[in-house]
Amino acid sequence: TYGCCIREEQKLKIKGYDSLNKINDENREDEKITTACILSVSPLFLAGMIGFCLGSVKNGVILIIPFMYDFEKTSGGYHAGNLNTCIGGSSIVLYLFILLSMHASCDWKLAIATFCASVSLIIFSPIESINRKLDADEKKTYKRITVLCVIFLGLINTTLFLSGEYIYLIGFSYGIILTAILQIPCMIKKYRKRP
Repeated sequence: TYGCCIREEQKLKIKGYDSLNKINDENREDEKITTACILSVSPLFLAGMIGFCLGSVKNGVILIIPFMYDFEKTSGGYHAGNLNTCIGGSSIVLYLFILLSMHASCDWKLAIATFCASVSLIIFSPIESINRKLDADEKKTYKRITVLCVIFLGLINTTLFLSGEYIYLIGFSYGIILTAILQIPCMIKKYRKRP
């Protein structure tokens, strides 16, 4: 009888442990979702703040839109080792690109740079991060999404050019260029490792 009581107690402990594990797993999943939401909005917030400091929130927000939606996740690029390096590096890069976009003109040089960046994104995407390796299906899916995004942004830029909305065209173009430039450190690392 004593042995039966111990086994029942152990079963209850195991059941309680399983319930506790389920709760912990649910909490971890909620934390992941919350973190993902914060991280997906943070580039917009950071670009808006830097744009505000430079006197043009519009330039900051327009520039980050191409990067923020889909490109960030599907094309890949440099990923910093820790959060402080990420925020510091991102702030410097965004500051420079927003400043450049504020003083850029819509000319053939910007068109060529945007075209080259678009081709680069199509050819080299996706680039895996250190934190997460992609399987073959994910690579195909991310490649398709990147190609569709590049085509879509190309159509938007063409429409903006034809309608004379150059400030938006410049912002979107610099967003495409920014994304392509962020791939360069990863490409260098990748090709240095090859024998």
